[in-house]
Amino acid sequence: DNPDYKGEWVHPMIPNAAYAPDTYAKYPELTTVGFELWTVNAGSIFDNILVTDDKAYADKMAEETWAVIAEGEKDAKDAWKKANKPDDEDDEEDEDDDDIKDEL
Repeated sequence: DNPDYKGEWVHPMIPNAAYAPDTYAKYPELTTVGFELWTVNAGSIFDNILVTDDKAYADKMAEETWAVIAEGEKDAKDAWKKANKPDDEDDEEDEDDDDIKDEL
């Protein structure tokens, strides 16, 4: 319903004198990559980082590494939470509910 629609937008190609593709990706001595990771909660762990442009290889490596440990990590995390949960947390919630009912 847009009479002015001219199809999908295509960006214009603008010449860039500073573009020098012959100089890119020619650093055989480069051995590391840095990541700046922002997390919203403490305790986030990053490991098994893979940098590739091959989706099939990434999927294969995920199956061989992440998938193997994911369930065990979840079980360990749940066990830690259960072991470190304050005993009176449930009691406090029940008391708060009772206080609200009394106020009504």
